[in-house]
Amino acid sequence: MSANRPPAKVAFIAHCLLNQNSRTAGGAYCPGVYSPFVAELRDRGWQLVQMPCPELAFAGLNRFWAVREQYDTIAFRRHCRALVAGIAGAVAAHLERGDEVILVGVNGSPTMGVQITSSDAARGGRPAWEDDTDLAAGQGILIEELLGELAARGVARPRLTGIRHGSADRLPAGEREALTGFLDND
Repeated sequence: MSANRPPAKVAFIAHCLLNQNSRTAGGAYCPGVYSPFVAELRDRGWQLVQMPCPELAFAGLNRFWAVREQYDTIAFRRHCRALVAGIAGAVAAHLERGDEVILVGVNGSPTMGVQITSSDAARGGRPAWEDDTDLAAGQGILIEELLGELAARGVARPRLTGIRHGSADRLPAGEREALTGFLDND
């Protein structure tokens, strides 16, 4: 860390939290930035770094809703490993400078889920998030690959959490409290 520069607080964030337009058709909660989430981070002085969306980069805007099992292929994992190489390098550089680093994914995502992913070996299509029938404990594929790459490089694992999307103007019930508890635990 430079003697002239205090440590920064850097949040590596799932792409769709900063660009809802990257989600599948009908999946955006607002026409751009997911403001309630971003406000919580900015209010606490976090710098925001957008991670790439592996689903958008792999299948484009016209993709269909998919669960983890549909993305868990050799080709998609290879794609994710290529993406995480850059993310892991940036995380490592920030940590080497003495910055505080966190990772924030999207719970319920087949690729960016941290504590919860979408999973249903027998079904594809739009997730039934209203009743959580296709949600399961576990990590999404990109998060899994990123943590593996960090470990392979000997980089300390940053704190990480996942959030759920909600309406354009507020986080879902319980998510704000969980997020602020996570952010205030530094």
